[in-house]
Amino acid sequence: LALITHEHAGLVAQSPNRTYTLTPRVLSLGFPPLSRLTLPEIAQPHLTALASRVNESASLSVLSDSGTAIQYTAQASPSRVMSARIPLGTRVPAPATSSGRVLLTNLAEGYALVDEELEAGLRSIAVPIHDRTGRPVAALNVAMHAARRTPEACVTDILPALRETATHIETDLHTAARFTPVPPT
Repeated sequence: LALITHEHAGLVAQSPNRTYTLTPRVLSLGFPPLSRLTLPEIAQPHLTALASRVNESASLSVLSDSGTAIQYTAQASPSRVMSARIPLGTRVPAPATSSGRVLLTNLAEGYALVDEELEAGLRSIAVPIHDRTGRPVAALNVAMHAARRTPEACVTDILPALRETATHIETDLHTAARFTPVPPT
C-alpha cells in the first residue's frame, strides 16, 4: 500500500517488468544523493511509459556542442518486430530530425514533425524539454514506420502524449536542478 501511495505521489515509478525506481521528486524529501542524476536517468522511466502508451519508440536527444547534430542519450521501444530503435550515442544531422528542429528553432506550434526526410519510411514528432529558465535543453521524440500513422494522426494521437511526458520530465528535471546542475548526458 505504501509503494502505491509513493507511486501516486510521484516518488517512485513502476517499470514494465513490475520493478520500482525512485524518481527525482524524492529529492523534495531530502535525499541529496539523487541530485547526481543525469537528464537521461531522469527521463528514462518517462520514456518507457511513453513508448508503452503509444506503442512506438521514444527517445531523448541533445544538441552536440557544435549545434549541428543531435545525439541520442536515452530511448525506449515497445515490444514489436518493427520499431525505430536508435542506438544510444548515435549522432544525426540536427536539421534532418524533428528533435533537431525543436532544439534549433523556436517553433510557434511547440513541436516538429519530420515525414520521411531523414530516411524513407521513417516519421517522427518531437517536443522540447526546458530547464528551469525555459531554455530548451533536450528533445523528446517518438519515431515510427510511416505506414502506421499519417502525419495528421501523429499530431492528434502522439503529440498530446509527448507534451504530457515532456511536462513530467521537466517537473523532475526542475526538482533535481534545485540541488545541483543536472548533466544533459
